[in-house]
Amino acid sequence: MKTYRTKKNYLIRIIAAIFTVAAVFSALICFALHFYNSSISYTSSGFAPANDILNNPYCGWYDMFGYTISDACADTFDKRTQDYIQKSGSTRLVLLEINLKNFNNTELSDNALAQIDRIFTMWGESPHAVILRFLYDWDGKAMQTEPDSIETVKLHMRQTSDIVNSHKNSIYIMQGIFVGSFAEMHSSHYMDTNSMTELALLLDSLIDDDIYLSVRTPQHLRTIFKTADISKLKSDGHRIRMGLFNDGMLGSYIDVGTYGPENYHFSDEEYDKKGNRSQEIAFQDELCLLVPNGGEVVLDNKYNDIDNAAKDLASMHVSYLNNAHDLAVINKWKKQTYTDPDGDSVYNGMSAYDYVTTRLGYRYCLLSSSFEHKNNAFGGSLQITLKNEGFAPSYKDFDVELFIIKDDNSAAPTDSYSAAADNTDIVYSENLTEKYPASTWTPGNEINLDISVPLLQIKKAGNITKVNNYSIYLVVRDKISGEIIKFANDASYNDYGYYIGSLKI
Repeated sequence: MKTYRTKKNYLIRIIAAIFTVAAVFSALICFALHFYNSSISYTSSGFAPANDILNNPYCGWYDMFGYTISDACADTFDKRTQDYIQKSGSTRLVLLEINLKNFNNTELSDNALAQIDRIFTMWGESPHAVILRFLYDWDGKAMQTEPDSIETVKLHMRQTSDIVNSHKNSIYIMQGIFVGSFAEMHSSHYMDTNSMTELALLLDSLIDDDIYLSVRTPQHLRTIFKTADISKLKSDGHRIRMGLFNDGMLGSYIDVGTYGPENYHFSDEEYDKKGNRSQEIAFQDELCLLVPNGGEVVLDNKYNDIDNAAKDLASMHVSYLNNAHDLAVINKWKKQTYTDPDGDSVYNGMSAYDYVTTRLGYRYCLLSSSFEHKNNAFGGSLQITLKNEGFAPSYKDFDVELFIIKDDNSAAPTDSYSAAADNTDIVYSENLTEKYPASTWTPGNEINLDISVPLLQIKKAGNITKVNNYSIYLVVRDKISGEIIKFANDASYNDYGYYIGSLKI
């Protein structure tokens, strides 16, 4: 009898479960049919391009600031640095030159290392990304001030590497290998092929992968890695992270010794030769989609007239330049006018200086957006198209995120991103960083973001019996600081990012 009742109760529970599932399924079908018959419309925001100077991180003009390290008291470092940071204006980069000549034949003292750490700490609290050079000379007399032994240079690399790595969030690029006049890898005891390669590979092994390295010429880079094949320019399987700094940029046909006068076929036999200007610029056109390139424009001549300069800066993918050298070239650009070949660009008629300023590095411009329903009750597809109008890509993978916000006139985005991210008005968000990494948004090319939108989920978050309006936002953020990357559009942004369009269900 007990077994019979148990079986009976079990059957009743099964029947009840079947009816429950059927009821839920029926409700879902009714909801889906209601949703399917809903009116779904999309209105794209207007994406007017703009020629504003955006002042985004990791690109643009850079300031220079130098320190001579010694065992003497360095209390003046703090005030001098803080005063300079306050006066440095809108630049987002600083080249720090750390002169070690007082320790050219000895190890760095604890006091010296503490000074270096303090310098990086102060600059880490500023809005600048640091380009770093360690050197023994800034007077063009490296042969007199460099260590007598390469082992001392290596020791200094090892001593400073831990400090550098501990500040990797603010140190963006390390230039050079400590040696040469101005650390520009010439006029040195240690620029023979073996010594140069030894120092460069040691630095590469010591410095955190998140920090880019750079050498003075393409020839140096090919010689260090013994190849002209860019796909092989890696160390121990790491990503390519060694770029270039050209302190003779646009200075002559050979960029003041950066290139050679002859035409070489880069190969396994001739990787260590200097190619001519067109060859080396073509090499940079490929290489510098992966690693940063910058430096100084020098010597007023035809190669830095804006018509020629604009083409070469774009082909070399230049992302940063010295704002004080060479003033003869910079002042020329302030007087010259940029004329766009197509004649209808927003950059047409700007001063050459402002044109170069806007194009250094990456520059994202929203072009269009659209929404496709495809007769699907449960989803839709949002397409957003933008373009990188800068000379270079970003060498940082920014956070890319989409927000869909339920419109409510009584609620507006808050001033705080963290608060905005938790706002109950957000009905959907998606992190697009891995699917669409910003470092792949190459200059001159359109980037198409194709995003699946779960309409059923969004509709359920609203009132299913009423018309609901939703605003769509796209935000690109620096991973380290959380700063919003500004777009080259005549549009405002809030904590959710840039307004892309509105969805009506």
